Amino acid sequence: MNRSMTLTLAFFHPLEDDPWLNRLTALVSRNDVCHAELVFDGGGMQTQAFSIQHGTTASLRAKTLSNPAYELVTLSVTGQELASCKEFCTNASKQEYGFDDVGMALSIIHPGCCGRSSAQVSKTFCSKIITEAMQFAEMPEVERLHPSSTTPSMLLDAVRESPRRVCHTVPSRMRMLKL
Repeated sequence: MNRSMTLTLAFFHPLEDDPWLNRLTALVSRNDVCHAELVFDGGGMQTQAFSIQHGTTASLRAKTLSNPAYELVTLSVTGQELASCKEFCTNASKQEYGFDDVGMALSIIHPGCCGRSSAQVSKTFCSKIITEAMQFAEMPEVERLHPSSTTPSMLLDAVRESPRRVCHTVPSRMRMLKL
């Protein structure tokens, strides 16, 4: 199960008409991002993304990746890493963790080392739960991150710098390039 597979992370750059909290989060971010998702390619089947947004629970949802406001970063991963990451996300979806407004707000000043896991508090925010999923899969890109203090921007920096980053796109984005 060590065959090379891909795992994509999608980072959202908010638009002018997005909610004020998204725009504020991006404004204080080094990379102008406010949200992150893990994307599992369905291999001919429907693509699924894992994350949480304000007012929702952490879950896997169908995703097209056609929104141009998302920046995609794809990593070459082993089959074991991909399976472990998906296992974590599937199990977390069943737990129905709520959104952690306070945890998200404090993530930019939180020391991290003292943070409790999403499972311990039954709530989370996007970059925290994604970091936990990737750490569960023992992915080196996030081994030094503290989930409670990981912002979407910090997560983007961690995967952008990975030597396992690969060029990847989706059909809807390819069509956009042809226009």
